[in-house]
Amino acid sequence: MCSIRLYPLLTFLLFGIGTLVHAEDGAPSQMVVDATEDFEIAGGFMVERLFDVPKGWGSWVGLTNLENGDLAAADQYGDIYRVVVDGGKTRAEKLEVDLQGAHAILWHGDSLFVTVTEAKKRGVFRARDLDGDGSFEKIEKILTHNGGGEHGGHSLVPSPDGEWIYFIAGNRTKAPKVERSWSADGLGEDQLLPRNPDGRGHARDIMAPGGWIARFRPDGSDLEYIAGGFRNPYDMAFNEHGELFAYDADMEWDLGLPWYRPTRLNHVTPGAEFGWRNGTGKWPEFYEDSLGSVVDFGPGSPTGVVSGKGAAFPAKYQRAIYCLDWTFATIYAVHLTPDGVSYRGEREEFLAGRGLPLTDAVIGNDGALYFATGGRKTKSTLWRIRYTGKEDTSPAWSGKPLPQAASMKAMLGDAPGSGIEAALGKLGSEDRVERFTARTVLEAAGIDHVRAAKPVGPMATINRAIALCRVGEKSDRSEVITSLMSIEWNALSLEKKLSWLRACDLLFIRFGQPSDEEKTKLLAKIDSSFPSKDTRLNAELCRLLCYLQAPDIAGRTLSLMAEPDSDQLPDWARLVSRNKKYGADLAKTLRDAPPSGDIHLAYCLRVVKGPWTKGQRRQLMEWYAEVEGKEAGKSYGLFLEKMKQDTMETATEEERRMIESWGLKVVRSPFANLPKAKGPGRDWTVEEVSKVAVNLEGADLENGKMMFKAALCMACHRVGSEGGAAGPDLSTVSGRFSAAELAAAIIHPSKEISDQYQFSLIGKNDGSTVYGKVLDEKDRMLIVATSALDLTQTTEVDRSDVKSITPSAISPMPPGLITPLNKNELRDMLAWLLKK
Repeated sequence: MCSIRLYPLLTFLLFGIGTLVHAEDGAPSQMVVDATEDFEIAGGFMVERLFDVPKGWGSWVGLTNLENGDLAAADQYGDIYRVVVDGGKTRAEKLEVDLQGAHAILWHGDSLFVTVTEAKKRGVFRARDLDGDGSFEKIEKILTHNGGGEHGGHSLVPSPDGEWIYFIAGNRTKAPKVERSWSADGLGEDQLLPRNPDGRGHARDIMAPGGWIARFRPDGSDLEYIAGGFRNPYDMAFNEHGELFAYDADMEWDLGLPWYRPTRLNHVTPGAEFGWRNGTGKWPEFYEDSLGSVVDFGPGSPTGVVSGKGAAFPAKYQRAIYCLDWTFATIYAVHLTPDGVSYRGEREEFLAGRGLPLTDAVIGNDGALYFATGGRKTKSTLWRIRYTGKEDTSPAWSGKPLPQAASMKAMLGDAPGSGIEAALGKLGSEDRVERFTARTVLEAAGIDHVRAAKPVGPMATINRAIALCRVGEKSDRSEVITSLMSIEWNALSLEKKLSWLRACDLLFIRFGQPSDEEKTKLLAKIDSSFPSKDTRLNAELCRLLCYLQAPDIAGRTLSLMAEPDSDQLPDWARLVSRNKKYGADLAKTLRDAPPSGDIHLAYCLRVVKGPWTKGQRRQLMEWYAEVEGKEAGKSYGLFLEKMKQDTMETATEEERRMIESWGLKVVRSPFANLPKAKGPGRDWTVEEVSKVAVNLEGADLENGKMMFKAALCMACHRVGSEGGAAGPDLSTVSGRFSAAELAAAIIHPSKEISDQYQFSLIGKNDGSTVYGKVLDEKDRMLIVATSALDLTQTTEVDRSDVKSITPSAISPMPPGLITPLNKNELRDMLAWLLKK
């Protein structure tokens, strides 16, 4: 098999002087080359390199099929080109259409639709070749948008019936004035606590709805707003049931912070809202007035999205939605399974490799998947993926709507707000998307319909209250508070409690601060529930209770913060090796991730007014000094600094002087001078680690020792004459534990904690809490180690100040320490540890 990697001379002959082979008309022509061995690709598929874009032809970011089966490709900053793949050759030429700076192109009907974003005259244009001579002489603007650059106007997708064209835009594109909207005019930032913008200035002036989707007729008429609350979605696609899915971007500078949202695939229903907001204001995924994701991918830069319709692929891959990540060089195939009226998704890395800045993809008339790489003026190439396996590739799309989605059709009707009666019956549905749509339809119908609604059950009552807050007036306040207080809090499920709390948030956001009577009633209902055993419930209770200035909320919150944060970053280590620039930043964060759950609690505490006790202030400021030394996104330190400033503003003057007198310094990361794993790592399971340990013969024991240090194990565990003493001595671990038992102890450290190494929560009379291990007691002063990684980091606690000492159920050993290691590095470490 011929590949670029194995045959560099052939590669040079074909591509290093790529225009040596010419078609008769002078357009550059290149030979097709099999490049399968250069990438990780799903079984049965092959990758072909079709065309290296010549210098001066730009960087291709948009693809479409033309009427005659040829391809068209758009340069991000320049012209549009026709591409012809004929047998073993590919040739290209400039398309005769006077439009430049396109982010997307679409052939639909008899026209070429072009989103111009990187030029002064921005908008969606319709170009037609009326006389059939190959030149598009009639060009008209059918939609104006003001979004330039990479957060501007993006892709165009036809509806399954061909009657509409859907248009998607990033958060620097102002939503246009529309003729109809599927969402009521109730969009707002909707923050209960003061929001902080990005410290580096990114999108400081961009507010709701952020990124959005609209649709219009092919002639540009009947412009409708469909959905919003995205950050920067570039593309979208319809699945076999006619449902729309959009791939939204993250904000990599927020990595490690509680408001960070990974790139994700969203099911876009009419009127949907996905909760992107300015700075720290991104909504948690579970908020009742927003919708969640179908799949979370992790860090990346979403570009093209395409369904498998028309692909000569096995049925599974025809039904998939393909999502292209520019940063980490991956094409994901998302396999969808109906879940109520929506879906759950499973991602598969369909294609992956290094140095593959993916931009757009299209299923060609031949059933192959064509994709381009380039963007941001980087070198551009056109590729093709074909199926060469033995599975059946006959058409598999049903083209029919989900039977269980009939309720959605009844509610949505033919126009916004038309299915009121159907919506009233679904306001309390157990299906999140169904009840969200019901509330949206009710809001779009107008406040009179919301007021007239007679909800049955807690969830319907909560959603009517939310609707009253969003489209009502201050005169509706008493109805909202009365209806919410009528619900028995302790009888609610976790999901309903979270929704109830969000309704309370919106009540005060939209209608103003609570009266003393309202505050008293609220605290009587929920105050004793904090802290709870659920992290999400704690996060939202803390938000509301800090807003209400609940009694001893600082002490209770600090008690939660004293224990190790159980939040973990997901399995993103595999991405690190696919982009040297962005991968290095991600690797640092995965290596020493900040406690995002505790950061949220501190974010809430900044509004709690002083005076606090001296111990409480000291605990919080020492916490800041520790977390400031962590590694995270570029805005991490600036966000923390602003949080500290906010905290100082709500402190008393005496407290501010006291805090400044301490002169606390940032605690540097214990990872700073350790050896580093090469990776790419992964989110290891016990079963996977056990399999790695089956055969350790020939492992590199010296590297194993280095990896034991890289994973921070040596800081706490002694092996021979080296290591710390905070954890069990592992010198003879091979004779005491099987590989599976050792794997379980590494991956689930809190499952079994020896009382010999267990840390404690030391509650003090002043309301502060110390998490640590009591090492000694001298003159009624407890000497407490506060870090398992360094037992010399101690604090003193006067015995007379101790209110309680409770063993912590959370191990001082962080989970996921072996995540950065690749298979060989883990194998070496296990071999060294087990003396194999």
